[in-house]
Amino acid sequence: MNDVRHFPLAILVATLCYFGLGAIWFTAFRSAWLEGIGKTLEQLQASGVSPMLAYLVALMLTLALALFLSWLIQITGPATAARGMQLAVILWFCTVFATFATEYAFEGRGVKILAITSGYCLVGMVLMGAVLGGWRQKTA
Repeated sequence: MNDVRHFPLAILVATLCYFGLGAIWFTAFRSAWLEGIGKTLEQLQASGVSPMLAYLVALMLTLALALFLSWLIQITGPATAARGMQLAVILWFCTVFATFATEYAFEGRGVKILAITSGYCLVGMVLMGAVLGGWRQKTA
């Protein structure tokens, strides 16, 4: 079995890249995303869900994804940025896209909202894969 050695700084950087992408992504696609979920910004703000709690949950689950992707990259072969990105795409397609597309088909949601929500995950996971696969420990 391969030895797994997580690099905490790489995991932190990958997590923050994905999380930061969300701020840019959902600002750029705000109107289309709100239309796709059938809500207004005011409705979201009045929902009673604490934004701080939502961001904390998102950050912790993004960290969990970074840990899993780090582990997956290491146990499946040599860790390179290209392999990390490749594994991220495969993982995204077989989990995120497959799940979202099936759910959205039954809910009658459009391709546009599928592209926005799953596209964010794809780009974020590819960024994570590049960071985690390409990270090199400094030698003394």
